[in-house]
Amino acid sequence: MWSKKVLSVVVVLLFAFFSVVSLASVSLAQQPQYQWRMSQIHPVDSDYDIRAKEFARKVFERTNGRIKIDVYSGGVLGDWTQIFEMVMRGTIELALQQANANFDPELNLSYYFPYIFTTFEDAVKVYSPGGWAYRVNQQLWEKHNIKALDVIPIGMSGVSLKAMPPSPEDPTVKKGMKVRVMPIKPCEWTYEALGYIPTPIPYAEVYTALQMGVADGQMGGPPYQGWQFRDVQKVWIQYNDFCETWWFVINKGVWDKLSPEDQKVLQEAASEESKIQWDRAKQVDEEYRQKLQKEYGWTIVMLTDEQLNKIAQHVRKIVWPKMEELCGKRLMDLIYKESGIPRQ
Repeated sequence: MWSKKVLSVVVVLLFAFFSVVSLASVSLAQQPQYQWRMSQIHPVDSDYDIRAKEFARKVFERTNGRIKIDVYSGGVLGDWTQIFEMVMRGTIELALQQANANFDPELNLSYYFPYIFTTFEDAVKVYSPGGWAYRVNQQLWEKHNIKALDVIPIGMSGVSLKAMPPSPEDPTVKKGMKVRVMPIKPCEWTYEALGYIPTPIPYAEVYTALQMGVADGQMGGPPYQGWQFRDVQKVWIQYNDFCETWWFVINKGVWDKLSPEDQKVLQEAASEESKIQWDRAKQVDEEYRQKLQKEYGWTIVMLTDEQLNKIAQHVRKIVWPKMEELCGKRLMDLIYKESGIPRQ
């Protein structure tokens, strides 16, 4: 019969053994089944950085650590134009990303397409799940082996300028001012139709161009973007020519390998972060307009709904026929049908 001392030693050893086995099991369970990289180019601690990291956190927690997403912010993995191709090829699994229309002219709808709406409220409707722009954009992304999960809005676009132009509400009046536009034809056509002299300049060169007088102003984003040039500009005009949107996207091959349960986790996490930012976007636009006005003495021009509708009709009449040449009749027929905007 074993002595009490021997029994005690055996019990201690058994306890230690099962503790080690238990810890090993926990450790193995915590090893991710998938570990992916996600790119997002916005600064660390910006709303968009937070949305991306919250998306990754929710996916990790809701899959019990089986899917781990490492978010790389500030464009450290590459420029967004490069990241589009990397996600398409699966070199990077996920991104908070814009579409690159260089790969497909139809992707202009996902990147820049002027005046498919004129108000923030209409932007919410068409980009919400079930909205026509949401559905069509998902189809366009999928043509390039990318699954688009949901939209993160940056805000409603406008233009910043060094001085007030003549009659900003009347696009038929020539402004005599050079405006930096994104180096794509739809932006050139739109700002020419608004009465400006469009000057294509890459974003990285805009600040210097404004300092040197190469351009009198810049477009391409919401008041948040205008705030980046607060020291070299003085006027903001809220034209609402488009809503800048970025998408949670994942390589389609990676997506197709997931179980329906895991796909649901990713989709729900993306949609939750999208809703948070839609609820914040209008407020963020106003916060930056207020900062520009109160802290830097800018003049802020908010056009009325009637003025915006007249401008939109004018731009559509001039620019949309050119968009049809660029993007093709199939897409334009779909846009006219889904938006309910009649051909002019």
